[in-house]
Amino acid sequence: MLSNILKNRRLRMGSFATVLTVIFIAVLIILNMIVSAVSERYPIQLDLTTGKIYGLSDETVEYLKTVEKEVNIYVLATEDSFSSLNNYYLQACETIKKFPQYNSKIQVQFIDLTKDPAFESKYSSYSMGTRDILMECGNKVQVVKTSDLFNLENDSSSGYTYIKSSRTDEAITSAIMNVTSDYTPKITVLSAHSSFDASSFSSLLSQNNFEVVTQDLLLEEIDPEAEAAVLFAPSEDLDEEQLEKLDAFLDNNGQKGKTLLYFAAANQPKLPNIEAFLSEWGIVVEDATLYETNYNRIYNYSPYYSIVDFVNTEIYENTSSYLLMPNARIIDTAYAERDSRTVEVLLKFGSTAKALPNDADENFDIANAETYAFPALIKSTLQKASANTNAANGAMLESHVVVSSSAMSCESSLLSGSTFVNGKYYIALLNSLMGRESTFSVTAKTLDNTTLTLTNFQTLFIGAVFAIIIPLALLVLGIVVWLRRRHK
Repeated sequence: MLSNILKNRRLRMGSFATVLTVIFIAVLIILNMIVSAVSERYPIQLDLTTGKIYGLSDETVEYLKTVEKEVNIYVLATEDSFSSLNNYYLQACETIKKFPQYNSKIQVQFIDLTKDPAFESKYSSYSMGTRDILMECGNKVQVVKTSDLFNLENDSSSGYTYIKSSRTDEAITSAIMNVTSDYTPKITVLSAHSSFDASSFSSLLSQNNFEVVTQDLLLEEIDPEAEAAVLFAPSEDLDEEQLEKLDAFLDNNGQKGKTLLYFAAANQPKLPNIEAFLSEWGIVVEDATLYETNYNRIYNYSPYYSIVDFVNTEIYENTSSYLLMPNARIIDTAYAERDSRTVEVLLKFGSTAKALPNDADENFDIANAETYAFPALIKSTLQKASANTNAANGAMLESHVVVSSSAMSCESSLLSGSTFVNGKYYIALLNSLMGRESTFSVTAKTLDNTTLTLTNFQTLFIGAVFAIIIPLALLVLGIVVWLRRRHK
């Protein structure tokens, strides 16, 4: 009988221990599930890396608190295929996943285009590829190219492009600002004696939330609601009536606030009327083609495909990037200041460039031509004091004429590729000219040094967990078991 009692007691104690173990494991599993679910929505994870490379900047966190519209962030890849490419893509993936944790109106989804053709069909009008990011807010959509997530560096010795640092935080936040903004500038692309295919440039504008319209300058007035007009390399001259339309647009009934972006090309004939119009704005178009003699500054082994330097570094900060101006026309400044106009060079060619006259005969020797750092992009600004008595002191009304030496700088491969930043620069330029506050700047993050460093608080907290809390919990559990066994 005693043996039966002992057996029953051992059975009860064994059963109790088993049940306690099962309950403990179940609690751990449930706790892990709860923590995982909560961490998807709230920022409870600790980023102990140098520079907080997997977290969002304080500026971004503060901005996200102000977002009141619903934003969908579609990553066009599975999470595994996106994050497993390399460490920078892993960092970008983790950064993107942080955005919903600071605002419940922001959602992130990973879309496998191969398994979701309906999604690709819905957004077929947008140029997007695998691992691109599609941002959507209401009827506004913007595609953030994969290359936009990183600062890229070009190795001139090998010709390879590699990731220098991550700007995912900045790129995604800027896109959120863009698609949630109520301000959508209108830009009109003028067709006037031009055979240049501007569809890639128009698509770039649309994808960056500009409203794009196309007008025939020969038949209609320029839309007064447009903030900028773009004219690509006309092959015939404009007449007086068409030039008056440009003047009227830029004057805007005395209110200014307009921009003309003119693209020249090496193969254009002489256009006396257009050239005289631009000369009034302090910009001279020469009858010559840019010829680069330094082979470290050319692309595809062609002296007519030249890389330019950034003069104004406020418009586009990543000045170590490559911007290509193929088949460029020689342009220059006529003056620095005159008649309320100020002329500024924004981009320039290298000091090893030369001018090849378009009418040069076979006896012309380019070796004898002088080298000069010709301008590649020039901005002329006309200022007028505001007549609005409520305006701030010194407020000025401005219109701009900007001349690019290369219409080919807007070809599709240069606007959307990762090697050159032509598309990014032109968008930054237009944003700057229109005072569009849709850009966001935070410090880029590099993965060169990602060693874990702990603050004093973090050290004490982790030490307390492992040295005090866990042992204390085990001690309490042991005492409870001992007391129960003692009183059985």
